[in-house]
Amino acid sequence: MSFHSSLLGWVAVVCLGLGLDARAASQDSVAAKLDAHLRSIVDKEGFRGAVLVAKDGKVLHSAAYGLADEDGKRPNTPSSQFLIGSLTKSFTAVTVMQLVEDGTLDLNVPLSRYLPKLRADLGKRLTLHLLLKQRSGLPDHLDALIEHESEKDVSSGEILRLINKSQLSFKPGAKFEYSNLNYHLAALVLEAVTGKTFAQVLQEKTFTPLSMAGSGVERGTNVPPRRSFGYAKGLLGVSRDENNVSYALGSGDIYSTVEDLYAWDQALFGSGLVSAESQKRLFEGGSREEGYYGYGFRIQPYLRGPGVKERGVLVRHGGTMDGFMSNLHHYREDRVTVIVLGNVRPFPIRELTFELKEIALGLAPTARSRKEVDE
Repeated sequence: MSFHSSLLGWVAVVCLGLGLDARAASQDSVAAKLDAHLRSIVDKEGFRGAVLVAKDGKVLHSAAYGLADEDGKRPNTPSSQFLIGSLTKSFTAVTVMQLVEDGTLDLNVPLSRYLPKLRADLGKRLTLHLLLKQRSGLPDHLDALIEHESEKDVSSGEILRLINKSQLSFKPGAKFEYSNLNYHLAALVLEAVTGKTFAQVLQEKTFTPLSMAGSGVERGTNVPPRRSFGYAKGLLGVSRDENNVSYALGSGDIYSTVEDLYAWDQALFGSGLVSAESQKRLFEGGSREEGYYGYGFRIQPYLRGPGVKERGVLVRHGGTMDGFMSNLHHYREDRVTVIVLGNVRPFPIRELTFELKEIALGLAPTARSRKEVDE
């Protein structure tokens, strides 16, 4: 090898090393900015929870803030478990698509095929497609079901019995209207065709394959050991604010960690959970008037960085429930994932999620309303 060739090779190695060093330094700088912003939010607004921000498949920042247990002074950690509320719906939709892929389910047949005990008119008129798209006409909540929040676990049979008492608000398919009952029914279908509980189906299809050891479906008899307690802000400080989530079957009964949710996010947008065709169905959203809703996800445009004219596609869902809140945002074109789990309310979680995305892209956070928005 000539001296000239050796010199060029040495220069290339040095330049590569400098480039890697610069990239690492840039990531460290972004991580420091994310942490500084979050600590400011903790000081000013009392945020408690765990956060993970990633870009290009690499975690920029994973940290936790505040207390998981006010009385025991146990701190939140990145491994702390939180109830994720309506983000559960995304898991339910993905699991339905897994069973569509293997031929177990059909999105467009009447639900009566899978749930013969569903009231006849509902079973005849409703389909999984209408449930997942939130276009069934079922009401958002059932007062009789919510009454079970602080009681013992409610069974799947009892949930179906109460749904059978509901009345449609409009003709199925006529419009979008968000309803937890849609995802109660989708979970009941999963149980019916597999002969397993919703918890067992999720464990088999998602939690075990992705090594999501910190995730599961909560019931009063199996509250996980690392779960943070939920709190509500008041004039005199914070107070415990939780309920039994068995009433939220398929729509709000999963607990998880930021680390587990990131593993799920990476598998979901890769090839580890569903096919490209299923991804298309999941992420095919509607208009703003239709809630930007796909199958268990909201899909909407977002403004990218300076000088980028084309808008990107944001895939997201979140959840709010007594004492807990969650958000998972995936910015497809910029390959940014922001996951926020919190255990005190009220708090403007959506605004914080947007701010963390902006910092990850090297932008200054935009000033926004500090009101909590129901995810």
